[in-house]
Amino acid sequence: MSESAALPKLDSTFGVMFLGVVLAFGLWGASSIQTFYYFDQFPKDPWQMKLLVTVVYLLDTAHQGLITHSVYKYLITNFFNPVHLGLIEDSLRDMVMLNFVIICTVQSFFLYRVFRLSHRNYLLVGVLAVLSAGQFTSIVVYFAKVYPMKTLAELSTLITLEKVCNILGAVSDLSIAASLVFLLRNSRSQSRFKQTQTLVNRMIMFSIKTGLITSFCAIMAFVSVLAWPETFMYIAFYLLISRLYANSLLATLNARTSLAGSGAASSNEDSQMAVNSFQLSRMRAGEGKGAYSSKGAVSVKIDTETHHDDESNFFVKSLPQA
Repeated sequence: MSESAALPKLDSTFGVMFLGVVLAFGLWGASSIQTFYYFDQFPKDPWQMKLLVTVVYLLDTAHQGLITHSVYKYLITNFFNPVHLGLIEDSLRDMVMLNFVIICTVQSFFLYRVFRLSHRNYLLVGVLAVLSAGQFTSIVVYFAKVYPMKTLAELSTLITLEKVCNILGAVSDLSIAASLVFLLRNSRSQSRFKQTQTLVNRMIMFSIKTGLITSFCAIMAFVSVLAWPETFMYIAFYLLISRLYANSLLATLNARTSLAGSGAASSNEDSQMAVNSFQLSRMRAGEGKGAYSSKGAVSVKIDTETHHDDESNFFVKSLPQA
């Protein structure tokens, strides 16, 4: 009973961390389904893209293993051991670096998308790369400072750095999403094809959603540090961020199925053909000879024109390769 009375309240600390791990498990399940879907539907993708998906998924799985291990050690292995609750688990410390690798990999993918859609605009990509580099640097500095620490109480000395990491992350994600939206809107305004415009509209909405999800998580982590620095609320959001990045990458690649308007995504060429070309049939009255039949009945001449929409081909191809 005395040991039980000595235990601190865990609702706002390890209770919140536990909920973060549970939510992260759900998102890991989503990324597992998306990974299976990707390899099932896009077997003809370049090996580099398959390698990217494999690496991100394995890193994401390792990250989930680390945070699950840390919570298990805190709440199960060291149950009724309040002294251990004040220590930093090695697995909790190591997950910071895995976060860095996952975020760096996924953001590089989206930067390359901007690079392709902007037709190699080095200035734009350079500015975005500087923002991303700032975020990466802040995470590395955070990890370097956390690594020698032994107690969770010492993390309070890094609150300012934590805020910087979250602000840079949100700004970087929003900037990349805004750039994609701007480039897609600009391309839409130049397009003569309605189907391309519809496709681009869907891509714009998709880019906004994927960009806002990761940005929202970073902003909420920042707000949590600002409003509730004594709780582990910000840690819970930090546990989720890499999972959201991984799902954003996979969702972007798998979106080719719906964007191409074809359920047979396993055939890349067929699904792209549904977007790349369409037929317009135009009926007009016959002129000259043949306008009337020998029996005096009116005859209608039908001309069929096929227009190939190569613009939409560029947008769909930019998804797996950009």
